[in-house]
Amino acid sequence: MKLIMNRKTAIRSVSLTAPAKVNLCLSVLGPRSDGFHELLTLMAKIDLCDLVTLERTEAKGETSCICVGEDGLDGKENLAWRAVELWRQATGDDSGFRITIKKRIPAMAGLGGGSSDAVATLKALNFWNLAPLPIEELNEIATQLGSDCPGFLVDGACVASGRGEEVRPLSKEANDRLDGKRLILFKPPIGFSTAAVYSGLNQKEDGYSSRESAYQRIEAWEKGEADPEELMTNDLEGVVLSKYIFVRPLFDILFRHFGVRSMLSGSGSCCFAFVPDNCPVHEVFGFVKDAWGHGAFVAHQQIRS
Repeated sequence: MKLIMNRKTAIRSVSLTAPAKVNLCLSVLGPRSDGFHELLTLMAKIDLCDLVTLERTEAKGETSCICVGEDGLDGKENLAWRAVELWRQATGDDSGFRITIKKRIPAMAGLGGGSSDAVATLKALNFWNLAPLPIEELNEIATQLGSDCPGFLVDGACVASGRGEEVRPLSKEANDRLDGKRLILFKPPIGFSTAAVYSGLNQKEDGYSSRESAYQRIEAWEKGEADPEELMTNDLEGVVLSKYIFVRPLFDILFRHFGVRSMLSGSGSCCFAFVPDNCPVHEVFGFVKDAWGHGAFVAHQQIRS
């Protein structure tokens, strides 16, 4: 993450990038007693990012949050605002803060934009603190914010389990194999409800993955026994393909014309595919726009470790 200190004005500010993520694999192992689902996923950060700027103000105990650019939530509806409140509870710091988020990551996409913004806010707050919170306490706050937030505390790709809060980074060797891998992202003009997708999964008799096979898949990849493309599985995808019937035909078209395998990221609605160096990306985007309209989001990205 890029850190900038601005001391030209009386109000100090810290700006950090908040990267999007894709789930290279997402196995849902079953429901939990706390109402969540047991997951096993490999999250990878990509170039696409928001810019989060945190400014200290004179209004003690007050927080404001404004989003600029792509659709985002202002004020108390934003997880970044909630991050400041939880930070105050943990540290007793009653400073006033203004959060400005320049949005590039689309909302309701399965790319973790809101979670990444919140964690970037936590990191900025920790930079200022004379006694920075240890990673264990930051992880506790991140877990309260959302299941995928702890994964953004880790640089590079990571494996997340539990409901998403149990995170371990990949080895340097495994991260190096992912670094620089090229992806295309494509998202329809609508978002998908995470709650509705999981509800649909609960109604499927064979919706959950075997714990043993899910862990074996990631273990084999980490040992170098499989390519990243072989990781690509998402237990939520079947629900989406059944409910949103316009998704599968585009997957089929892109495979037929370009030989790329597409997959849903998280609960969607953004999809992604690994692309070889010689892939005509603009032609791919043309097929996406033809299928989903000019309101579709498209981007050419790389994984960053």
